[in-house]
Amino acid sequence: MRVLVIDEEIPFPPNSGKRIRTFNLFKYLAKKHEIVWISRQLEGVQSSRTDFEALGIRTQVLGEPVRRKSGLQFYISLLANLLSPNPYVVSSHFSKEMSRAIRDICLREPFDLVHCEWTPYAANMQGLGPLPTVCSAHNVESMVWYRNQCIEKNPIKKLYIGLQARKMERFERQTLPAFTRVISVSDRDRHIISTWVASDHIAVIPNGVDIDYFRRDCNPEVPKSLVFVGSLDWRPNIDCVLYFLDEIWPLVKSAVPESSFSIVGRNPHHSLRIRAEREPSVNIYASVQDVRPFVNSATVCVVPLRIGSGSRLKILEAFAMEKAVVSTSIGAEGLEVEHGRHLLIADSPADFAGAVAKLLSDAERRRQLSVEGRELVERQYAWPALAAQLESEWEKASCQHP
Repeated sequence: MRVLVIDEEIPFPPNSGKRIRTFNLFKYLAKKHEIVWISRQLEGVQSSRTDFEALGIRTQVLGEPVRRKSGLQFYISLLANLLSPNPYVVSSHFSKEMSRAIRDICLREPFDLVHCEWTPYAANMQGLGPLPTVCSAHNVESMVWYRNQCIEKNPIKKLYIGLQARKMERFERQTLPAFTRVISVSDRDRHIISTWVASDHIAVIPNGVDIDYFRRDCNPEVPKSLVFVGSLDWRPNIDCVLYFLDEIWPLVKSAVPESSFSIVGRNPHHSLRIRAEREPSVNIYASVQDVRPFVNSATVCVVPLRIGSGSRLKILEAFAMEKAVVSTSIGAEGLEVEHGRHLLIADSPADFAGAVAKLLSDAERRRQLSVEGRELVERQYAWPALAAQLESEWEKASCQHP
């Protein structure tokens, strides 16, 4: 098939959850299909067009970047968005240049399918003619905003976030039914999307993991050590690390005084740096080339998420590296896991800290969880099988489209 893909950026290097999923799925699909990629670029965020094109994917990166979410101009844009019917995440990613580029290339070249790799970019898909379309909903974006609203304490921010959530839900409700097929990453997301889209037009393709790349090595663990891995400029991750440090970490330290905590990820928000500096046994490792040594050396991986949708690649990577994991229910959403078999799930600070302390002192329990976790990802979450599922959805879209 000849497929046009629309996305916010080139997903290389694969150093965030969305980039990892996108890169790994299309790495396999590019071996069998001709793929053309049109994207913008996030201001100040590096990506490698050369490395991505080495997969055999032709790319067109537009000159108009997605502006950085900081500075006076950003806050003016947030204020101006009060007058827009679309949420900020949609209006900031809408581009007349991109809409024109998509329309022009569809007029010049034949395509069998147009694939939108992130829901907000559907706003740029206009005038494509009778082409089958597929949208990858990495999250139910409105659910992320509603959960943001639930934990926000500032009343002005809470009101603004609630407005964004309602705008995003309206956008998803209006936009997703226009696609021939919609891809969700979890059964929970599929259930929500099915209130807007006919259920036989939705498929679940979960997140995955490279089970050969992520393997435990022979280097020893650091005793009593914890690790969190994730993009540190994404609000759900910022919130969960601050929540862990403020409400869970003191309880862990009280139970296991010699414990340490490593926070690993790109672009740490300044609030995380300031908070971590107050803790002598907490370290931030920013934008590392390879997260595996940090995961491999940890005794336990923690995923204390309170906001989010979709599913967590960080848990699958920890499983692949045979690590014991403690997560909240939201952190474990979208994965076919069982509490007590594959990981421990705890939602209150006391329960979370208790689960962590228990695992830090119980090597046999950690071993049991690690064996089950590795077997699970080998059985259900390897990328080649998931890429084949997406290929099947492309074929269904071609058949379903009138």
